[in-house]
Amino acid sequence: MKLRHAFATLAVAAGLIGVFAPVAVADEPIASIDFAAEQGAFPVDGKSGYWADSPEHEVMIREVGDVLRVDADADGGRYYFRLDFSAPSGALQVGSYDHAEGARILAIATGLGCTDDYSTFTISRIERGAEGLSALDATFEQRCGSPDAPALRGEVHYLR
Repeated sequence: MKLRHAFATLAVAAGLIGVFAPVAVADEPIASIDFAAEQGAFPVDGKSGYWADSPEHEVMIREVGDVLRVDADADGGRYYFRLDFSAPSGALQVGSYDHAEGARILAIATGLGCTDDYSTFTISRIERGAEGLSALDATFEQRCGSPDAPALRGEVHYLR
């Protein structure tokens, strides 16, 4: 009798997990990057796409100190890039940022990076809560080596 009761309890619990599982998925953060790199745009070189956090792409957007970090990968991690956005000083806020004023985008793709960047980016929305970054909308342009170098352009979005 106890064994039958245990199976019945397990079946009911499994049914409840199935009912409540979609609610947990709906509460997951939404992160995406839409980007296009011109041929020769180091280090991304001609890649483009729209990547949203999914089984095909992993996209994580978060703040690490005063740096806004975007980590994205595809093909099971075989293609990976990171963009670190930073202001001349302090945490990023709504506004436009430019290389000439000290703003930076550190771009790294599949182990290669550009630290000599000529970047501009605009943050149209940034919100923080008790758990950190809760919303972000930003556009960017990153060029490596010179202001006339091929560009990586795109936008990032995040909502928790």
